[in-house]
Amino acid sequence: MNILVYNDLGASPNSVKHTYNTLKTILGHVYDIIHIDRKVLQSEPWEVGCVMLVMPGGRDMPYCEALNGEPNARIRAFVEQGGRYLGLCAGAYYASATIEFEKGRALMEIIQPRELGFYPGLCRGTTYPGFVYNSESGAKSVAVNLDRDVLSPYYDGGDVPQNINMYYNGGGYFVHPEKHDNVTVLCRYKESSNLCTTEQQPAAVVHCKVGQGHALLIATHPEYDISSEDLLLLADGSAISQTVRSILSELTLSEVERKRFLRASFARIGLNVVPVENNIVQENKVPNITPLYLSGLTKECIYKPISCLLRKADPITHIMEDNHDIFHISALGDAPSEQTRLLSLCRTKEDKPPVIEFVYQSIIDAAEPIYPLRSLTPHFDLEEYFKQLVKKRSLEWGGGAWLSFGNGLLYADVIGSTQSIIDKNFKFSQALPTGLVCLATNQIAGRGRGRNSWVSQAGALQFSMVIRHNVNIRHAPVIFIQYIIALAVVESIRERSGYEDIPLRLKWPNDIYTETKSDGLKKVGGLLINSTFVDDEFVLVIGCGINLSNAEPTVSINDIIKDYNPSAPKLAAEDVLAGILVKFEVFYNEFCEKGMGTWFLKKYYQRWLHSNAIVTLTTHNNEQVQILGITSDFGMLQVKSLEKRDKLYGLLPDGNSFDMMKGLLIQKK
Repeated sequence: MNILVYNDLGASPNSVKHTYNTLKTILGHVYDIIHIDRKVLQSEPWEVGCVMLVMPGGRDMPYCEALNGEPNARIRAFVEQGGRYLGLCAGAYYASATIEFEKGRALMEIIQPRELGFYPGLCRGTTYPGFVYNSESGAKSVAVNLDRDVLSPYYDGGDVPQNINMYYNGGGYFVHPEKHDNVTVLCRYKESSNLCTTEQQPAAVVHCKVGQGHALLIATHPEYDISSEDLLLLADGSAISQTVRSILSELTLSEVERKRFLRASFARIGLNVVPVENNIVQENKVPNITPLYLSGLTKECIYKPISCLLRKADPITHIMEDNHDIFHISALGDAPSEQTRLLSLCRTKEDKPPVIEFVYQSIIDAAEPIYPLRSLTPHFDLEEYFKQLVKKRSLEWGGGAWLSFGNGLLYADVIGSTQSIIDKNFKFSQALPTGLVCLATNQIAGRGRGRNSWVSQAGALQFSMVIRHNVNIRHAPVIFIQYIIALAVVESIRERSGYEDIPLRLKWPNDIYTETKSDGLKKVGGLLINSTFVDDEFVLVIGCGINLSNAEPTVSINDIIKDYNPSAPKLAAEDVLAGILVKFEVFYNEFCEKGMGTWFLKKYYQRWLHSNAIVTLTTHNNEQVQILGITSDFGMLQVKSLEKRDKLYGLLPDGNSFDMMKGLLIQKK
């Protein structure tokens, strides 16, 4: 579910920044917006999980230098097979079959073919004179007429404006688009151009059907947020002229319509866009970070980590600086810290995360379990969570008195990433006991495997857990723990009475999928494990995200429950988290005692998607192989060659990406 924005040779930093921010506001509720460079497009399996590739404004020639040849062939194939391409200004030139740029102008002229050819004709520019590289001196506000008939279905009942103003700086126009059956014009320049003598209103925005996919090519700059301070500076950082200020003032009048137009254009090419109400785009806003509250089943769960953290913090301010974040440790009810507020303001100006308020409750005279008032954690009921944890443990052997995972819990309504806060802060993580869980209702920078992020919203259950695994347990290699937590997620739900037939399945190595009745397989969760080695033990940070109740970005587990067993109650996050932790700890303890074996693999194979599947190894000349299972020594995926007799391969999960829908195993680089 990624949208990839090219940010390398040729890309304008300003265009990249505005493109990212605009995409985040209109599409960030469902898709993760990720910067990539030419190395990714040249050598990594970026197509897996990508819904749209974006080439921003900048310079077209360096794009060719970076991507001509195989990278462009892959981009073309990606779009033809159902992907999407967004080209802005230089990115639009780059995606045309031929470009004619500043013909007759010394040192500027470019008349060349281009490899992508999504627009099958000529893109000629600049449409209006005065363009200068690395400058805004040729910039202007241009009016474009919208094709109201074409765009009306995507305005959700609202009126389509006749024309709007857009920021312009060096873009071209698409010559005679009516000659091409696969091209639909969305906008035309309102003003005539001296360069264009055969068309009164040349095309400024086109939608090209390319195989099963789409290319949206925009010669102007509607991605630019006019309210941004970036537009008040030239490329060299100096202040712009009063003339350009007046241009920006004019563009401000079209701000609402600019966003509506982009939203409609993205909807037209099949993307899931934010809603619109009363003709106003309901932008995806990034919420502010909230305090991180420590809760515990016992007083000891509070006392030990707090004592350790306070020893590491400044004795007067209780501020602790760590590798990635800064924490202010305070007791519930303490007065706000002015020093912390000022420090957060400074970090915000430096584009760094704000100071994290780490809040604990005094254990003096506190009743167990210990947790803040529900009003402080409105989206997660800590009292109910601890009740469910104790209840599910009581069903295990011996009443579950030996279980401890989840006794300590950190909760924030909004956090950057539960994974990063533990994994990237060494002093902080050292204070956390094994089995402690960090949970958030919203993550604004959720992390996934590789370059992926986890699009995190209310309705998803997303948490990270600290596990300290001793290196001396040699019969229980640490690599298997990702399989154990994945199975624990599935089993904790499917073992419930009435939920046995809910089709939750495992995709190797650590994704959770479900079988929908209408749409086939859909991903509903994933896992990530980061590890460090300290004092004879692996310190693991296990990250887990499952879409429990949110209809986006794919499908939710509760929706699947409703489809397959309408009489079964929906599951609550408190209940599901407690179930996962108990099931995982039971599996983990058995693993530490017995090692990996049939006690686990038999159930794992019942739940995974790959038994006897035929796949292609792209790392071995596209050799066809059959999946056999997981090796019980090193946890590799074992496959058998169908072309070379008795030839077996072992594939490590950290080195390979499995595109299940295409049957490909691709090496990660």
